Formats: sequence, C-alpha cells, structure tokens
Amino acid sequence: MLSYLKELAINMDIVITEWALDSYLNLKHTRAFTNNEYKNTIRPDVELLKDGMPSPHVKFQNSKFWGPATDMYGDTIQHGYKMKWHNVGSGRVQLRLAIVILQGKSFLCQGYVKSNDFVDKKEMAKLKIRIRDIGKGHYVYRGML
Repeated sequence: MLSYLKELAINMDIVITEWALDSYLNLKHTRAFTNNEYKNTIRPDVELLKDGMPSPHVKFQNSKFWGPATDMYGDTIQHGYKMKWHNVGSGRVQLRLAIVILQGKSFLCQGYVKSNDFVDKKEMAKLKIRIRDIGKGHYVYRGML
C-alpha cells in the first residue's frame, strides 16, 4: 500500500493560474527579480513541486524556504503553502509564491513581495478565496510547468 501512495506523489501537475501569470508579469515589470534569478533559482525551485508532496527534496524541510500558509490569527490555511526567497532582485526583497495543493495538483496562485506582515496577511486572505475557487473549479488555467 505504501508503495502505491508513493507513486501517487510522483509527477504532480503544476498548474499556472491566471492569478499567478498576472502577478509574475507585474513582478517582472517592477524588476522584483532578475532574469538570472528566475532561470537559475525561482523556476527550478517551483519545478521541484513536480516530485509531489511530501517532497523528497531537502529544501522543503527548511521553513525559510517552504511552509504552510497561515492566516492573520496564525492558523494554518488548509491546502495553502508558501515558497519563500530572500534578498531577491536589486532591491533585495523577500519574494513569496502562494501555492494551493489540492486534488493531487499544485496550483500556482500569486507571487508577491513581502514588504511587511500586513502585506503577507492580505495575500493570505486572497489565498483563502482562491482555495475555495479552485475547489469549485472557478479559476482560469494558463498552462502547466
């Protein structure tokens, strides 16, 4: 039985939502990250999701890189996660990517710069709504990684 469950975790689809694409374009426009950082760090890190959850990659055990999304009260948001990068771009910002893992897929929801805790909590409030919408099938599919 355990080997069957391991097989389910391999080759997880990574869905690019319209929310993720829009936020990527906005972040790129504001130069939140360099092309080099995107090609050599951000994209390869996101592609690690293909290997499923729980991830076999050590990076996912580091809470400074990966963790559950939490709401304004510090409660864990079911199905919500964040990838985190520090000192990114010429502004040396904290870049975040909100991700939903639901129905055996990873849904990229929104990238943002965490400039303070208020911004982070606001983005997590959006993520809660997006989790609900994804569960109902109400999202715009823009591709897969």
